[in-house]
Amino acid sequence: MPGTTSPRRALRVGAAMSLVGALGLGTAWTASADPGPVYPSKSQVDKAKARVSSTAGEVSALDARYAAASAQLSQVQDDASAAAEAYNGARLALDQATAEASAAAKRAADAQSQADAASLEVRRYASSVYQSGGSLGELDAYLSSTGPQDLVDRATAIEAVSDARSRALQKAAATSLVAQTMRAQAATARDQQARAATSAQQARDAAQARADQATAEASRIQHEQQALTVQLATLRKTSVALEKQRQDGLAAAAAARAAAAAAAEQARLAAQRAQQARDAAARRAAQAAAKAAAQEAARQKAAAEAAQKAAEQQASQPSRPSRPTPPAPQPADPPPPPPSSGGVGAVIAYAQAQLGKPYGWGAAGPDSFDCSGLTMMAWRQAGVYLSHYTGAQWAETSRVAISDLRPGDLVFYGSDGPSSHHMGLYVGNGQMIEAPHTGAVVRYASIYRSDLLPYGGRP
Repeated sequence: MPGTTSPRRALRVGAAMSLVGALGLGTAWTASADPGPVYPSKSQVDKAKARVSSTAGEVSALDARYAAASAQLSQVQDDASAAAEAYNGARLALDQATAEASAAAKRAADAQSQADAASLEVRRYASSVYQSGGSLGELDAYLSSTGPQDLVDRATAIEAVSDARSRALQKAAATSLVAQTMRAQAATARDQQARAATSAQQARDAAQARADQATAEASRIQHEQQALTVQLATLRKTSVALEKQRQDGLAAAAAARAAAAAAAEQARLAAQRAQQARDAAARRAAQAAAKAAAQEAARQKAAAEAAQKAAEQQASQPSRPSRPTPPAPQPADPPPPPPSSGGVGAVIAYAQAQLGKPYGWGAAGPDSFDCSGLTMMAWRQAGVYLSHYTGAQWAETSRVAISDLRPGDLVFYGSDGPSSHHMGLYVGNGQMIEAPHTGAVVRYASIYRSDLLPYGGRP
């Protein structure tokens, strides 16, 4: 009948509704329950570890390439600075050769003037003798000689000449020989000057080539380092600026370690020198003590012998009043200490005023400097004139141990002082002012580097 439901249909509907309800309850329970832990597979773990290891390896390799590029750049800059100082040395040698050639030429001219005057005196004397109808005698030997040595040979063979003629001949011969010697020395000096000029030009060309090479290498290395920085920033998921800061920090840390190692080496050398000085002092003290003991023993022996002799004389002679012993002379007051050298303040103030000015090889201001040009001009403010060359400034200053440096002293770098390739002006606390290399500016820097020489220079 319409509007009624058969029992079978009702049963089917109820079962369906029960199934829907059961499904709904099951879904709700699943949605509200916590999910169980999910463990990655071994292959996933291995791949993740490999990616981390690969990234770390790439970072390490790029860091090493960056550091190697920095070391290469430093070496190129040092080579360029050494070439510049070699040019300074060649230029100094040329200046000295030029001065010597000029002095030799003047000596030759003066000697020739004296020879000409002596020759004129002899010729005038000969003319006077000839006009008076006399015989030229030994004067003819001078007038007909072929040169100074021939004249000397002839003059020694002449006998019975008057004193006046003899003196005239001897003076003419001597001045001719001196003039000849001076001309030879002047010619040698000109040859040396020419060789020095050639050497200076070659050194200048070499310095310019090294400076150009350093500039090109610096540009190439800087581009390489920029590319490395980008790669490192990508791998480490940082910015290029942060990665550049990281590389600068790594370089600063490496420089600090190198400076600490150099300082430790200087401290070791200073301790070694101190121990050697103490040993030497102990030996000298022992030798002095032994000498003093020997002298005292000899004095006592002599005093005993004198007392014995005096006693014997006293026993054989009547007694007489003794004379008072004069007082011993008092030692003189010690001399006053020598005045301390001044002007160091002006030296350091001048160097500080140049901070920030660019390095220029062969330059000594006012707009740019190289290392020895800066120290030369700084010490000139105190009236001390040093040469524009590291090797010369080493020779022109007195040695002082690094541990005993005072502000104003000079520090040198290289294998030895005469061939040192760099130098700076010590200002205290392990710091110096230096003009370092092409592309850099006058700056403060630590003195401690691997090639720091153990002795500085005190003008």
